[in-house]
Amino acid sequence: MVEIRNILLIGNAGKGKSTLANVITGTNEFEENTHRIRGTSEAKSLEFDHRGLRYRVIDTVGIGDSIRPTGDIISKLGDKADVVSEGLNQILFVTNGRFTKEEVEAFNLLSKAIFDDQVTYYTTIVCTSFSRFEDEAACEEDRRTFREEISKLSTSLASSATIYVDNPPLQGRYKLIARGSRDASRRILLEHLKVCQEVYNPEMLSKFSKMIEEFNTIIQETIEAMKVVDYQFNNNANYIGEFMFERESIIEMIEKRRDLVKEQMKDRFTASALSHAAILSGKAMAISGIWFPPALVPGAVISVGGWLSASGTESVAIIKENEVYKFFKESLAKDKEKRELLELSQTELKESIIKLNEIRPRFKGSEYKKQNLDKKRIDIIKTVLNSFLGEEIDTDLSELKLDDKEKTEHNTGLKAVRAALEAVCKPVASPISVYCIYRDRQEIESRTSLDDMDKIIKSWREELTVLKKRELLLNEEYKKVRWCKEELAKLSSVVD
Repeated sequence: MVEIRNILLIGNAGKGKSTLANVITGTNEFEENTHRIRGTSEAKSLEFDHRGLRYRVIDTVGIGDSIRPTGDIISKLGDKADVVSEGLNQILFVTNGRFTKEEVEAFNLLSKAIFDDQVTYYTTIVCTSFSRFEDEAACEEDRRTFREEISKLSTSLASSATIYVDNPPLQGRYKLIARGSRDASRRILLEHLKVCQEVYNPEMLSKFSKMIEEFNTIIQETIEAMKVVDYQFNNNANYIGEFMFERESIIEMIEKRRDLVKEQMKDRFTASALSHAAILSGKAMAISGIWFPPALVPGAVISVGGWLSASGTESVAIIKENEVYKFFKESLAKDKEKRELLELSQTELKESIIKLNEIRPRFKGSEYKKQNLDKKRIDIIKTVLNSFLGEEIDTDLSELKLDDKEKTEHNTGLKAVRAALEAVCKPVASPISVYCIYRDRQEIESRTSLDDMDKIIKSWREELTVLKKRELLLNEEYKKVRWCKEELAKLSSVVD
């Protein structure tokens, strides 16, 4: 395997890094731009061979200006983290004039982030646009002045090697002259790089690739987990809204049918009392027919009519009650099914939040955060993970579970059997009619309130109050979810 010497180019935007990269590699693969603001937007590398040696030039985004924070530089350099982590043979700090305070501060921050205090021994300052670069005396004179100025900003950087080149643009009538100047600059640069054999690979630099990969994974997992939380919030809010609407509709229908049963029971008692009174009076007339024959036939007719009326009234009442209670039981089953879906939605929401929370320990323990490589990205992730996720959201709906004791014990089948037996027994002995009147009255008094329905309605209304509060809570929390997504969108553009 051929050994590759890695050459890292750093410097302010518009100072000639990309131009220098083209000069060193002898290509036009790097986009040259002298505009200070635009500069290089992405890190780029290119390998080339020269006199039996293979080099890899790595061009970076600009440092030391207000346009691009140091954190962005590190983030962009992350695209070449695997290459940089192999170690560097030389760092070329490019300038076309004099260093500014901001440039030196950016270099120092970069040194602390991924290098160490030995970085200046592997750094060469390259002064471009120096027309007298082939005049060694002129270079030495400027070098002394340059170092004096740098020492005021950084004593360690002042000890770095300084070389001079001139890389004018290849355009206009002086294109041939510019080409000659670039060729001469290339010879100087390659002669200098030839002797830079030692590999600079500090601990942080060797970990750089792993740190970038780890943190980018945390970012992507946070973005994906937040998407799931967002979906579950929407899903849960929809379930709660639909559940409350359907429950209110069911309550209204149950109340109407409950009132209908009450009226039916009252009508049943009245009709039953009249029918049994007819049976009793008819039997009395029929018995009196023993002494007064003309009363025998009318008495029998009245008694039979009362018997038929009582039997019919009981059967119709049972059928109507059966319809109401059938609807009631179906409503309970339907509500239970919807409630189970709501509880499942609550569980899924809670699980999505737990999964997002599981990212926090890895974020806190990441080397990227410990070294504070990119404060902007670190702060966004930190804020997102600590916004609403620092507090547990109450997703327990156990208070909405229906108690089995609240279910109705109404049994229409038994009532039908009882009615059939009574229909046979009523003509036999008049005391049966007296008992039926008494029983129907007692049933009206004991069942008029229909406790089973009333209890369910009361319980459901209380639960609706709880659900409305929960809905308001979810809406408030969802505002934070939307904000978190907006913040993470900023990170997504950085990662891409």
